[in-house]
Amino acid sequence: MRYLKSLIVLILIFSIFKTTHAEIRKFDIQLSVKGAENQQAILAYNYGEKKFIADTIQFDDKGKSQIKGDKTYDDGTYLIVFPGLDMRAFDLIIRETAFQMATDTSDVEGHMKITGSVENQIMYEDRVITNQTREKAEQLNKIILDTNTKKQEKEDAQKKLDELTKQYIKDREVAISKHPEALHNKILMASRNVEMPYDNNEKDPEKRKENYNYFIRHYWDNTDFSDEALIKSPVVLPRIFGFLDMIYQDPDSISHAIDIILEKASVNPESYKIILSEMTDKFAKSKVMGFESIYVHLVDNYFAKGKGDWVGDDMKKKMIEQADKLRPTLIGQQAPNMNLYSLDNHLVNFYEKIKPFDYTILVFWNSECSHCQKEIPELHKIWKDSLQSQYNVGVVGISTEVELDHIQQFVNDNQLNNDFINAYDPSGISNFRNLYDINSTPVIILLNQKREIIAKKIAVKDLTYMVSTYDEQIQKTSSKKK
Repeated sequence: MRYLKSLIVLILIFSIFKTTHAEIRKFDIQLSVKGAENQQAILAYNYGEKKFIADTIQFDDKGKSQIKGDKTYDDGTYLIVFPGLDMRAFDLIIRETAFQMATDTSDVEGHMKITGSVENQIMYEDRVITNQTREKAEQLNKIILDTNTKKQEKEDAQKKLDELTKQYIKDREVAISKHPEALHNKILMASRNVEMPYDNNEKDPEKRKENYNYFIRHYWDNTDFSDEALIKSPVVLPRIFGFLDMIYQDPDSISHAIDIILEKASVNPESYKIILSEMTDKFAKSKVMGFESIYVHLVDNYFAKGKGDWVGDDMKKKMIEQADKLRPTLIGQQAPNMNLYSLDNHLVNFYEKIKPFDYTILVFWNSECSHCQKEIPELHKIWKDSLQSQYNVGVVGISTEVELDHIQQFVNDNQLNNDFINAYDPSGISNFRNLYDINSTPVIILLNQKREIIAKKIAVKDLTYMVSTYDEQIQKTSSKKK
């Protein structure tokens, strides 16, 4: 029996999460667990890596209990947890609605007896075989790794291990082929890695590209998106997140990959809903610079087009408004132009002021902001030490305040008068808060010579690296063109 000490955190005891109003079905599941006499248990279900409570179950003085009557349990992978037994737990699959499970807390998988459930029989038979194979493999590995083992004995052990592995894979393939629709077997299939056309260490750029494209196209070949129970299992959602981490980490590539997944998931409305909701939540919360454009992509191409009809009108409106707010300052977009006031109250145009520079640091600050009081002097220092001379970087500092005397004092104290282009907007003509989504300070945005945003909301300490890396890429691109 598994011990899940951390389950009390994962399970979120107070929360019962349902993605749909599931249909009511009649259940009659009989449970008998030796060692669980008079214990209260939790029936929890998996939703990706999360676990949520479906019900509570009371075991009698003989270790027996039942799940009986009208219930709204969805098909899927569940577990029964015993808080009073140090959070011990065992798994079950709910597809059939009437079956019996009998076991012993001393060895749940080894003692498990199942009647009336092909789904659970398949899962536990596979686990018993897997455990037996693992034990044999561990014994052989001990021989192989033992420095006192003779060479011939090691070779013999390695041969046996290879044969054991080969037979295990073969037997599992046969078992899956007999019941391909069983949820446990679908989970095993979905967990498989993609076999590439070429070796992963291939050095030929064309073959590496072919490998990558094949990986993108075929990663989901063994995943049945029509089965929502599989999608909610502990395998598929984490596998989707892992897949997105493995591909090129640029927003366009990730957005394209999500589109491919959602196209496959569209065969089942619930699978589609689960995946689109999880992806939207992930990228709405992402702290990775530039990934907000993935959120905008999802809002524009799905929710704004009526493909997320489970979201209420008010929420959809807020999502679209948020996407519109983010849109002007997405990485690669041209920074919005503004009319501002210099500290001697002359109207200045942002674009005109930054014309001479190869790069522009646009920083929004406030003299009363403690982070600004630390970061702005640091920015001034690295600008003077390297950025100005090495990369022709200009700095436009925009105060979010309207009190000119406070602004001027801060500029004077930090010796910014002759080095930064300092501006403010006492009348609000620039609309910079909305244009640049300024809700706090300091906010630093880096532009190239074309006024395109190449980095944003970055720390001062990262500026030199950002500028030098980008400049190096530009130089390499220019050299190739020549």
